[in-house]
Amino acid sequence: MRNIQLNNQEVVDTLEEYSTFIQEKWDSRKLQSDLHSNFHSKDSKAEDFVSEEYLKHIIEKGHEGFPERLRGYGGLMPDQKGELQRCSDAAMPYRDKTMELSTKLMTILSAKRNSLASVYPPGGFISWHHNANAAGYNIIFTYSETGDGWFKYKDAKTGEIITIQDKPGWQCKMGYFGAHNDTDRICYHAAYTDCLRITAAYIFSEAEMFWKEVIEDIEDPC
Repeated sequence: MRNIQLNNQEVVDTLEEYSTFIQEKWDSRKLQSDLHSNFHSKDSKAEDFVSEEYLKHIIEKGHEGFPERLRGYGGLMPDQKGELQRCSDAAMPYRDKTMELSTKLMTILSAKRNSLASVYPPGGFISWHHNANAAGYNIIFTYSETGDGWFKYKDAKTGEIITIQDKPGWQCKMGYFGAHNDTDRICYHAAYTDCLRITAAYIFSEAEMFWKEVIEDIEDPC
């Protein structure tokens, strides 16, 4: 996993337009009533699913790829078949804004598809998982209101658990999530936050040269 400097002004402006929309809805408490909450572990502690004990558990029992538990707001993007889930009239502006974000970023960066768009409240998290069922090069954009959150991953080569601390505002990281048969590059990861947090992730072409060009585009202050 590698940190990417967000220097491309078009990318920055696109991200900040989205986070301003979400932050204003959150501050006014509209978001909490407008969006459907995916509180799969409502009666459990977040640490039950982002701990190293839980990671060992899913490694031992076997893991499909998607997270088994999360606490956040979803339904903002098409499902895995490309179909939009039903949502309330109140949620439509959020979906429209999220679709606009992804359309712009996918055009700027030539991404293959959007793999995640989620909003997490304080205490929100996504449990350990590895995305081996959706393998490929990934760029993950993260917004944190105050920086009180983190992203952790298990280094596939060393087995070390590495923590990337959030910072206020947007940040970007890239990595490769290996498939089930690519055991040397399977990347278990999890995230937790104590403040409002937004994540948008995109999958790219397998071509390494193209992948490097995408990174250069993001780091170029053009």
